[in-house]
Amino acid sequence: MARSKEFDPQQALKAAVDVFWRNGYAKTSLDDLMGEMNVGRQSLYDTFGDKRTLYLSALGEYRDATQAAMRRLFDSGHSVRECFAALLLGICNESRADHERGCLLLSANLERNADDKDIAALVRGNQAEVERIFEEALRTAQQTGGLAPDKDPAALASFLLATIQGMRQAARAASNRAALERTARIALSTLD
Repeated sequence: MARSKEFDPQQALKAAVDVFWRNGYAKTSLDDLMGEMNVGRQSLYDTFGDKRTLYLSALGEYRDATQAAMRRLFDSGHSVRECFAALLLGICNESRADHERGCLLLSANLERNADDKDIAALVRGNQAEVERIFEEALRTAQQTGGLAPDKDPAALASFLLATIQGMRQAARAASNRAALERTARIALSTLD
């Protein structure tokens, strides 16, 4: 009879997300993972596979959580401008530590080897889905009068995603809240 797991795989995966987010892939050891996940080496391998497979699962977990949070935000009943203000100004208001940590998927994309097709596909897929979430919210706002009819929802979605990614990278390099807020306000003006 198989032994039952003595840990919660979902909680362990969330812990792995934190370890990879804090250290990056290359600087994360199996000992780091086992300690934070509170799981033994064999259980880690049996449940998640090797370090690379666990990393891809952690990136997927992070992607799913951030996309779900965005969907909740745009489904909250607030105006599309208020939702984008929450995203953009939220970056400005994060702590220096949060700025330095950045976005796990952007970090993975920058850290990966150019020939790493798995991470490239995951990042591209995330970018396309976030852009779709943005575009859908902008189209809905346009249909209900919350966005001017002459605005291009697809172009705005692409621009706002690029702005958020740029702000994340700028914040990681230098946590300058005033500069980030100027960028956020200019981006929000495209919705007026």
